[in-house]
Amino acid sequence: MDSITDMRRLTEDARCGRGLSSPYREKLERYGFVVLEPDGEESLSLEDIMAPLGEPVGYQYGTKLIQEQRAETDNSQFRTGAIPMHVDAFLNATGVRYIGTECLEAPYDGGETLIAASEAFFGAAPEDLVATLRGIEIEYWANVSGFYVDRPEGNPIIAPIQVDPVTGRDSLCVGVAYPEDPTRNFSAAVVGYTKEQNLELFEKLAGVLSQPQITYVHKWKVGQVLIMDNLRVLHGRAEYPADSPRKMLRISVA
Repeated sequence: MDSITDMRRLTEDARCGRGLSSPYREKLERYGFVVLEPDGEESLSLEDIMAPLGEPVGYQYGTKLIQEQRAETDNSQFRTGAIPMHVDAFLNATGVRYIGTECLEAPYDGGETLIAASEAFFGAAPEDLVATLRGIEIEYWANVSGFYVDRPEGNPIIAPIQVDPVTGRDSLCVGVAYPEDPTRNFSAAVVGYTKEQNLELFEKLAGVLSQPQITYVHKWKVGQVLIMDNLRVLHGRAEYPADSPRKMLRISVA
């Protein structure tokens, strides 16, 4: 297994075609994410791409989700603002493992998907921040209606550093609740922290994740497919103009 310590060095390697002979599964296993480019061959559908990776997850919107602007919604998926770095694996009760997104309409500006690899984070993060993350647990809860499945057992409380099941190395599993935003899909708080301590920690974490050696900024083109392993990378979204079309087809599997 190749070590991923700088996202700037591997983003070209984490690409392949979308044709029938695409090596996307090998790329996904190696890097934790892969970009499939339309290459003129007979292209695999998003359904065919995701089928070998697991069973489709049934959100309250169904197993196929169209992500685009919608009027009068409290869900960040359907608005134009930025979405901070997070993983879906524990924020949804269905235990999402892989996310597959196909670009149907690309925005003329903004709307990039942000991808941070855990190995890159631990290769660059300050030791004191990592030490802090090892000693805490974070509680999460949903702020939107009609999207996240209710958890009868209560809110998830998750240690932000887990063991990567593929590499056996440390994995960053966190939702960054910064900046303050009551319209964000989720809220998070470190167990035992004050509001000020929470904001300080999440601000520091967001700053580290913004470094280019940790986070890859993917600018979309129509026909591209991006697959991410929720147990190995975090993802987020940059804001984009309200008059810009951004339409994605998403399928998640567990």
